[in-house]
Amino acid sequence: MPNFLPRLLLGAVFVSALGTAAASAQDRFAPYYGDSASWSGFYAGVVGGVSTKEVPNVFAGNNLLGGAMIGYTTSLGPTVVGAELEGTYTSGKEYSLTGNASLAQTWSGAAKLRAGVSFDSMLLYGTAGYGWARLDPKGNVVSDPRWAGGFTYGAGIEYLFRNGLTTRLEYTQSRYDNVESTLAGGIKRTDSFVNHAIKAGLSYRF
Repeated sequence: MPNFLPRLLLGAVFVSALGTAAASAQDRFAPYYGDSASWSGFYAGVVGGVSTKEVPNVFAGNNLLGGAMIGYTTSLGPTVVGAELEGTYTSGKEYSLTGNASLAQTWSGAAKLRAGVSFDSMLLYGTAGYGWARLDPKGNVVSDPRWAGGFTYGAGIEYLFRNGLTTRLEYTQSRYDNVESTLAGGIKRTDSFVNHAIKAGLSYRF
């Protein structure tokens, strides 16, 4: 047998195995089409993104955030409805009060309803609910850390793969109204804050 034949056979086997693995991966991460897509069931995953006090310039003066989510949705034809719990941690975010006084947002969470329309593997949705955030005193603020709550709402787009993974991109706005603080000297304040967030998420449906 010529010397090049074993190498040729080995190369053919390698190419065949590589093609099989690529086809399998392509199938697992392929989108759904037709009636095979199902948005019904529980899911859990992680989120990450940026938080800022101003829009539309969301890439100026923002802070990183990360966390987790868990939820449930059900399909009613092309309509998808459900609920979700989300918890995140924001690094370095502060709301300025006056002078050397501010409140720093760290942990936050939200309980939200979701509703949207699916186009096979793609879901366009809106979300609304109640959000809360821990605000820690900074500088001349002498009052204790407190939890503030308020309305949160937003919208997003989500994509479903055959293996149960989904990816999403979501915008939310949260409002924390009538937050009371005490500054040095016994000065009392009541403020309202707005938080904008753009988040990417990865979840698994089960």
